[in-house]
Amino acid sequence: MKNVVARKYILICVAITIVFSFVMWRNVVNQNKVYEKEINSTLVNIIGLIKEEYPNISDEEIIKILNNEEFSKDGTEVLEKYGISDELAIEKMQDRQAKFIIVNIAIIALCAGSVVSVFVIYLINRKKKINYLDNYLQKVSNGKYYTELEKESEDELNRLKDSLYKITVMLKEDSENKRLRNEAILNSVANISHQLKTPLTSIQILLDNIIESTDMNEDTRKKFTLEILRQVKGMNFLILALLKLSRLDAGVVEFENKEINLKNLVEDIVSDLDVVIDIKQINLIKNIKDVTITGDYNWNKEAILNIIKNAVEHTQEGKNVYIDIDENDVYSKITVTDEGNGIAKKDLKHIFEKFYKATDSDPNSFGIGLALSKSIIEKQNGYISVDSKIGEGTKFIIKYLK
Repeated sequence: MKNVVARKYILICVAITIVFSFVMWRNVVNQNKVYEKEINSTLVNIIGLIKEEYPNISDEEIIKILNNEEFSKDGTEVLEKYGISDELAIEKMQDRQAKFIIVNIAIIALCAGSVVSVFVIYLINRKKKINYLDNYLQKVSNGKYYTELEKESEDELNRLKDSLYKITVMLKEDSENKRLRNEAILNSVANISHQLKTPLTSIQILLDNIIESTDMNEDTRKKFTLEILRQVKGMNFLILALLKLSRLDAGVVEFENKEINLKNLVEDIVSDLDVVIDIKQINLIKNIKDVTITGDYNWNKEAILNIIKNAVEHTQEGKNVYIDIDENDVYSKITVTDEGNGIAKKDLKHIFEKFYKATDSDPNSFGIGLALSKSIIEKQNGYISVDSKIGEGTKFIIKYLK
């Protein structure tokens, strides 16, 4: 009875049985009424004839005659005397009974036929559903993760459909994620190859010159060696950044969940950038409130360091960089604003993409720092946005949700 569809068909069969039983009962009642009418009609005719023949006879006497058992004992002989034999009476009775039996059999046959039809329809529909699920599973096993599953009722087959639908969605998402991961790996390999190709070529050329030019003066040799060192450091940074980004994308980084004072974090970052800030004579203006978040100190430091370093590098000497920290009931916010040249509108929507370089970006930039920062912040229950105008500067806004 837990099968909703089966219960529905059972109720239909019960309803059909009740209806036909009622029809059959009405037929029997009508049959008895016919018998009763015929008997009553015969008695009325007899009583009429008696009264006509014996007008003085009373009703009590007629009742007494009709109920006299002496006449009923030999009723057959009396009926035969008047031309009514058992064979004739039984023949008439059998004719009527035969008609009623035929009607009753027809009613029973219709009832049984209706019940069987309902059951056959149930089996046909059930077989269709099973075939549909079988075909669906075959398509899923062949990698066709379409999710259009019909739902008609609440029986166990439809509960099975729901389970299959959930499994199919999971398989489809898993397949899609694998495809995207494979594409990301291929793109990363292609991008890494492209990014490493230039410095490796440069290093090879410089080494060839050093090896082949035996009479190269010491200043040139030193210059080439320093350039090789710079290129190696750049590749080292790129490889480390890509490894970190790959770990973040793969979800294998285990972040610490500790209380972080953003004021102390920013002061720590600024101290690491003191040399660059002093060389460029940048005025660092801080408006910092005592705000705390929960997260991983080192990873957040790297993310925010990239943002502030980017602002310092793109600000001209003697200009200002603003760092503001604030909070409300929803999030804690870090705003980093520079007075640089700004970012072109066509570049603005791409700056967080791996290996993307804006039109006026540093030729030595790999285009990986902002992508790494975005990934770290988003993994720490935050998000980052940027606003920029050419000639006015750029503003990065980091929000950590509470």
